[in-house]
Amino acid sequence: MSTSTDPGYFFQTSTSLAENDRKARKSSNTFGDPIKFPSKLLAISPNQYLNASGTSALVAQADGSTSVINISGGEIRRIGRSAQAPITCVTSYGGRLSFDNNATTQSVFAGGWDKYVTHFTLGQKGLEAASTVAQASFKAHADFVKCLLIAQTPDKQMVLLSGGADGDVNIWTFEGHRLACLKAQSRGVECIALDPFSNPESPRIFFSTSQREIYNFILPASSAMSGAIQISDPIIQHDTSVYKLEFDDDGDLWTASADKSAKRLVRENNFTADTTLAHPDFVRDIVIHGPSSLAVTACRDEEIRVWDTGSTQLMHIFSGHFEEVTGLALTGTTLLSVSIDATLRKWSLAPADLKKAIEDVKSPALLEEKPEPKNDFGALTEEEEAELRALMEGEESEALEKMARDEQ
Repeated sequence: MSTSTDPGYFFQTSTSLAENDRKARKSSNTFGDPIKFPSKLLAISPNQYLNASGTSALVAQADGSTSVINISGGEIRRIGRSAQAPITCVTSYGGRLSFDNNATTQSVFAGGWDKYVTHFTLGQKGLEAASTVAQASFKAHADFVKCLLIAQTPDKQMVLLSGGADGDVNIWTFEGHRLACLKAQSRGVECIALDPFSNPESPRIFFSTSQREIYNFILPASSAMSGAIQISDPIIQHDTSVYKLEFDDDGDLWTASADKSAKRLVRENNFTADTTLAHPDFVRDIVIHGPSSLAVTACRDEEIRVWDTGSTQLMHIFSGHFEEVTGLALTGTTLLSVSIDATLRKWSLAPADLKKAIEDVKSPALLEEKPEPKNDFGALTEEEEAELRALMEGEESEALEKMARDEQ
């Protein structure tokens, strides 16, 4: 145990104090027009159903809440709270109930540390704020839920797919009845994505693991779920956890990984990488803006990087978050980012705005000394924060340590 006479004790304390001071100073910046939330933000999903202009998003929070935010106005409305445990993923599906008064309904699914998926049924009238009509939960995995996807089967049934830290991919009805379970023999499933270039009569689902593999399978008709679902041979293009899968307009697959890289896997070459975007730390997320030929990545070093997909050159870095960036979403030319610093920030990818941002960096000003947005809500305790970071980093650290041993 370290004591007051142990040099290591003073070193760790000094380092910790310096880091806390750095973050405190950086937290005062207003880059990206930060919107402050009650707790740390772990995931974001754009939502085109709750706002006619398509400027709303669903946000998963560490306090167990799922919220919807009006991006243009900044209003936050909590849909509901699943549990005391953090929510790690959120997705939604919506449709019109009737043509009278623009009445609509929407299903929102949130998965979290408690191993459950909560189904919120929302009602909306016109552009009024959504209200929670019903809420139900079901146990989805033996370990915490890491990712969710809604897809349509060949017989036109909507199903929910979930990936867990137990290494399983489960397929559910919206009511929580399990239709199938796929076992990838992995420590965890990180991301599930629908191949937009696959035939709707045989939709192909891709999923990535915490060990490095990417698999795919054909989603069968709901009536055939009880049969065996064949999982492909693994695609191996990374050294460890693949956090995100994102298809571009050409059908190529972009990936974000804990091996400190993002890659483009070319469809015509059996999803072999032809592009590698190197980063100084884990790459948590990636989104593609096809019209501008841009790839945007979120890194654990708090930065958001904008890349030219043609030249693979780094074009710009959006700085503002003062903790790890955990998720990205696109709505039009607006990029949304969320972080465990409990802020959502907005960045414009419109050509004129991005050009100005690049030019402004050439003559950078000091961070604005403005007060951090006030937060009158409760936050995670110090112990809960430590548990959150340990959970987010544990598997990756173990994998990287193994890689280092193998290289020696």
